[in-house]
Amino acid sequence: MLRIMWNGVSGMAAEQEKLDSISNNLANSSTTGYKSETVGFSDLLYETLNRKGYPVTNDDNNRYTGSGVKANEWIRNNAQGSLTPSDSKTALAIDGSGYFKVTTPDGTEAYERAGSFTVNANGRIVDPNGNYLNIDYSVDPSTVKFTASNVAVAQDGTISIQNGQTTTNVGKINIYDVTGNDSMISVGKSLFVPKAGAQMFVNNKSVIYQNYLENSNVDLGTEMTDMIVAQRAYQINSKSLETGDNMWSIVNNMKK
Repeated sequence: MLRIMWNGVSGMAAEQEKLDSISNNLANSSTTGYKSETVGFSDLLYETLNRKGYPVTNDDNNRYTGSGVKANEWIRNNAQGSLTPSDSKTALAIDGSGYFKVTTPDGTEAYERAGSFTVNANGRIVDPNGNYLNIDYSVDPSTVKFTASNVAVAQDGTISIQNGQTTTNVGKINIYDVTGNDSMISVGKSLFVPKAGAQMFVNNKSVIYQNYLENSNVDLGTEMTDMIVAQRAYQINSKSLETGDNMWSIVNNMKK
């Protein structure tokens, strides 16, 4: 009975973790640049039944009993999201792998896929949280003042200022990538930081589309199906706990 109960407890905890990831995906299904996450499972300790004190037959030499499952680390799906047009000239979408580099107001560097940028009162390009888009300037940055209408970004990241028929190249928006699909840590507000030891590099293979935003890659049909499966698995594990508790109650109430 104890085995059943432990399987139920660990199974419920694992399925709850799965439901948490699904809830997070559904909540961010309309978040620009969001990448869906999933949770895998691993078996806990297995024990063989072929040992002294266990009544087994000759056919049971390879029988084992398990201790349930556990949820693994959340895995991010980095598949490309679809691109949707935007009226904003500071709306930027990455086609390919990689991230925009931004600098927070306190000077911390971070990375993001969301390209919902705007121009602040100082003529700097910022994201909705006020983080500054990193631009590799080819001119003195103090001489550059962007507006909502004078920004021009080429597919290779070259950024210019348009003044009538004149276009002045002022720098380049680099796309940064990292080795390993699980090398970035989400820190909230669509921002990521690399794990310790992860190597960032400039990815020149990805392109930037101006006047576009990348949609999340959440598949609502898949998420709803996974949610139903996880809920049913949670109920089964809950039922195993209830059955084990009832059986223990019967044993405890038996008269000698």
